[in-house]
Amino acid sequence: MSWRNYFQAKFPQIGVFILLIGIYIINFWLWHLPLIAFLNSTFLATIIFIIYLLFSYTRWRNFQMKCADLEKENARLQKLIEDQSRQTQEFTDIIKVWAHQMKVPLSAIDLMTQTQIDEKELRNQIFTLDNYLKILLEYQRITNLSTDFRFTSFSLSVLTKKIIKKYSSFFIQKGLFVTFEMDEEWILTTDERWFELALEQFINNAIKYTKSGGLTIVITPGSIAIKDTGIGILPEDLPRLFEHGFTGFNGRIQQKSTGLGLYLSRLILDQLDFKITITSKIEVGTTVTIQKNK
Repeated sequence: MSWRNYFQAKFPQIGVFILLIGIYIINFWLWHLPLIAFLNSTFLATIIFIIYLLFSYTRWRNFQMKCADLEKENARLQKLIEDQSRQTQEFTDIIKVWAHQMKVPLSAIDLMTQTQIDEKELRNQIFTLDNYLKILLEYQRITNLSTDFRFTSFSLSVLTKKIIKKYSSFFIQKGLFVTFEMDEEWILTTDERWFELALEQFINNAIKYTKSGGLTIVITPGSIAIKDTGIGILPEDLPRLFEHGFTGFNGRIQQKSTGLGLYLSRLILDQLDFKITITSKIEVGTTVTIQKNK
């Protein structure tokens, strides 16, 4: 707290003191009083006023510091309220999108029960339901500030093959290939469970939007790239891919996207300190690259 600000705050009192000194001078001049009496009394009054200003400055500074602390606390609480309001609204929006998307596999299952049950399709729809439910539950956990991470070291190629095996029926059903390219293993140290969930969403999307061809997984120390030969993403949609509820043009046309998977993946990888890069060309394919922030 600067003296300049203090003097600006005390300007009325200082002005009154100067005015009184002026009146004092006039009185001495009118009454022809000795100059020494004027100087002594003025000096004494000035000393008293300076002592008052010093004590007053201490009180003023303490008051200003308390006001500054209160303003900071008020700003912090206001930010917490805004964040909570935003999270509540986001969760409400997600529930709406999620509930709407759940109707698709449920309707397919209901239709099969009324006609002829296709076991492969039934398994696919149940798998989709399970994935949607997991996305919702994990979103709740990742947005909880008390979420604990357990960091361990693990082989990224082993983890990736585990996810590919989980989706093997989809590869077979759609006739897609999967290729691994790895000159050197990436032994990753992070929370394996959360990283697997984020990585799975990218692989799931790659399979979902690839009609022919397949996936190429490229692993190097420090990065993993998932390349597909799918329908691609419009250039204008790329900057908004990780907004919650955003599906992009192709996602809406295909009616397969909730926009939740990529949003959840970004939340997870941000907290685990990874960066995501996506490049894409329409009808050529998409490449998702995940790297550890330096």
